[in-house]
Amino acid sequence: MAFTQIFTLLLLPILLAGLHGWFTNWLAIKLLLKPVHPVNILGFKIQGLLPRRQADLADRISEAISREFLKEEDIMVFLKKIEPAKAMRQLILDKWEEKVGEFLGTMPFISMFVSSDKLIRIRDKVAEIFSTEAEKYTELLVQSLETKIDLRDTIKRNILAFDVQRLNKIIEEIGYKEFNEIAFIGLVLGVFIGVVQALVNFFIFRGGT
Repeated sequence: MAFTQIFTLLLLPILLAGLHGWFTNWLAIKLLLKPVHPVNILGFKIQGLLPRRQADLADRISEAISREFLKEEDIMVFLKKIEPAKAMRQLILDKWEEKVGEFLGTMPFISMFVSSDKLIRIRDKVAEIFSTEAEKYTELLVQSLETKIDLRDTIKRNILAFDVQRLNKIIEEIGYKEFNEIAFIGLVLGVFIGVVQALVNFFIFRGGT
């Protein structure tokens, strides 16, 4: 058997099948993400699966997350666990130092009539009053959120607003190794099919001679 016949009957089928398997898998992976915007090729509109189905994906993902992972009642339980009195007191203390200090800085003569000890007592009294009422306000806030919060809609809007090109880049960075493995699997399967075809060609050739 001449080299030309060996190449044509045995090597060429393996080479072509291997390239075909690698290329089709590589192309399939690319078409999951790109092109981001529709492109017309010979009358066919081509667009990546993720960009084309972003609205459907947002709807399905938001539904799954709100139903299975991040339920509204879980958020309500978390909010109810917060210590409102302690949080309110700390907020007032922080804001008092910031706002009252700023106010006294613009009107220093007030310190001539109100001592720092008296300001501290006023601050502590205000903090005590508001922290005592904080529990009631927290309950009202939770009740209001229970009637208004819509996790599914919020998640869906955030997914729809997320830049598709940025998402594609993230997916490519995360799945780089796996994508290469899929393309390599296509190459291996293609080579296997090519070997089978080469063996068929070889036996046909031997039978013909």
